[in-house]
Amino acid sequence: MFRNRILWFSLFLLAGISLTAQTLDVSVFSQNIALRDSASQVVPPDHQRVSTYPTVSEVYQIPCYDLYDQYWDVHNLRSRRLEIPFADDRLMLILVQSENSPFEMPCVYDELVMRYGPTKKGHFHPGVDLKVTAQSLVKSCFDGVVRMVADYGDYGLTVVVRHYNGLETVYAHLDKICVKPGHVVKAGDVIGQAGRSGHVSDDILHFEVRFMNECLDPEQVIDFEYENLVKNTLVLQSGDFVEVPLDQYSVNPSSPLAPKAAAPAPKPVVQEQPKTEEEPVKEEKPVKVVAVEEPVVPAATPAPSEPEEAYYVVKKGDGLYRIAINHHTTVDKLMKLNNISNPDQIQEGQRLRVR
Repeated sequence: MFRNRILWFSLFLLAGISLTAQTLDVSVFSQNIALRDSASQVVPPDHQRVSTYPTVSEVYQIPCYDLYDQYWDVHNLRSRRLEIPFADDRLMLILVQSENSPFEMPCVYDELVMRYGPTKKGHFHPGVDLKVTAQSLVKSCFDGVVRMVADYGDYGLTVVVRHYNGLETVYAHLDKICVKPGHVVKAGDVIGQAGRSGHVSDDILHFEVRFMNECLDPEQVIDFEYENLVKNTLVLQSGDFVEVPLDQYSVNPSSPLAPKAAAPAPKPVVQEQPKTEEEPVKEEKPVKVVAVEEPVVPAATPAPSEPEEAYYVVKKGDGLYRIAINHHTTVDKLMKLNNISNPDQIQEGQRLRVR
């Protein structure tokens, strides 16, 4: 029986990845938006949270468990790299098909205050920030299973949900959480309340979309202006992902993968030597020492050295954002160094100066 279920699950996954799958046109009805009365949904009390939703009991119930190489980390947002199964540098995921896979906006928000990509301070923002009202309900966008629930450094209280097409959605800076790892949720189910936990001063929902542990632009999936999906299918290429080192993500201190503090070095044991009779020390008269000041010669200041030039050859799927991040610089600097007026003008095989 389990084998039959796994077989059907594999067929469903292959249908989602196939480039020939047929889908409906984008509309409210085709997307089957999980319309619910938000006023009737509340975050349950603490003592009821663990029994709010059903919990997976078998491995085959975990979405895309084999596709993710049996990766199911309940402590960390991203603790290993996985190879994305591109076919000719393309991969298509079905978001909505007929009456399956309903969709729901993650929350009611006032405005989108920060987008995905490099910031003015030179950092990389891996999602979007939505300005919300305090204690607004936060909901799962699609059907799925909760993978991680943690107080996660700058992210604050965070929930990660893995969905049945392989995508994962991240909800951070929450004030309250009403799910735990392993909970099965439907699109529109409340997973917590928005707040300002972590490194924020306003009520913000930080929202991310990931696939195979790599983040991508949520606006490729959701049209935040009209509050629906951009398309019923999502076509991904290697250029849609930015290679970010694992060490740039904070690791949950409670995780078994967190680095352990080094044990203090043992103090050397000094063995006490047996006492021996010593001859009395003769007192000597102090010798008066006259200090002679030497002239201070200022050290020569070395001439500043010019930074060594470095170049990069553009590969298929590369963009200026990705090249800037990988070479620890900014898009503006790359454009100035190479006299580029339009960031979309770069071509495969082009030689760019990066320093």
